[in-house]
Amino acid sequence: SLKITEGTRLLGAGMDYAEILFPRLAKSHPGRFSYDEDNEIWSDAKDEYEWDDDEEMYWQNVSAETLTAGRQNFLQYCASCHGLDGEGYGRAARALRPPPRDFTQGIFKFTKVHPDYLPSDDALVALVQRGLDGTPMYPWDVHENQIRNIIQYIKFLSPEDEAWRDPYNDLADPIEIGDDPWTSQGEAIAEGELQYHKNQCYTCHPGYVSLSDLNALRGMDPATTYRSDIRYSKRVVDSSYKVLGNPVDIVPPDFTWDTMRAGSTPREIAQTIKAGIPGAGMPTWETFPDETIWAVAHYIHSITTTYRDDPEGRARFMSTLRKDDP
Repeated sequence: SLKITEGTRLLGAGMDYAEILFPRLAKSHPGRFSYDEDNEIWSDAKDEYEWDDDEEMYWQNVSAETLTAGRQNFLQYCASCHGLDGEGYGRAARALRPPPRDFTQGIFKFTKVHPDYLPSDDALVALVQRGLDGTPMYPWDVHENQIRNIIQYIKFLSPEDEAWRDPYNDLADPIEIGDDPWTSQGEAIAEGELQYHKNQCYTCHPGYVSLSDLNALRGMDPATTYRSDIRYSKRVVDSSYKVLGNPVDIVPPDFTWDTMRAGSTPREIAQTIKAGIPGAGMPTWETFPDETIWAVAHYIHSITTTYRDDPEGRARFMSTLRKDDP
């Protein structure tokens, strides 16, 4: 195993992030952090977080002991799938679909963090503890201290001047979504069906209405045509994810069939929609009203819960959609 003998500066964070970082750290570590209101400066009793006057940012200094512990825990819990060096090709990887993440890329799909930012430690902890439904990445009942050490080591795997080792990259927690504004489930699902098809989610995911209904929902000419395989998910061949340097094709979920990897409750679905999925072609919906996002989440949730575990019912539903397919 690798013995890391020198401390490594791992994480740079801009001033905006500091406004989020230090109050949270102060709350979780009583007595460690103090705030100078006159100069608007936070102080860290352990000097783990250090202000750089030249760069005008805070650095997180990760000790050799933390990285070594993270490496050891990574080898025990993660390397069989993600590989000894975190490149996504461990002994078990060749049999896994989708393939495990290559941590040297510093890209994560399901942290529910806006794609312009790297996920915070808390976002990554939540991902590991939650797992990814429908994949071999199960929820890990590992002590949080061990998970946090692993996360520091994973961040250390980023190439120099990229991802967490690029001091100009900002971090963020999972994107916030307001409370569910819908009191009528039926109205939410109907509006979600409209917004799903109006905003052309069917260009990647399947379309779940007949072509005549699709044109009516979109206000299009009845003769408007669509891709011939609109009842199937469209494979994304230009994703940002790679294993051993080879691009990984991504198949967006068919909500009548697939398990939701980022969580299947309406709130989890809404949060994923709003954040988007970095590198996978799923854009952020941050400009849409929360009411619209919640409606689409209810619609997707209704399809998933109605048909995913009912193959016969799904077959009947899908056959009705093809009544006017070419």
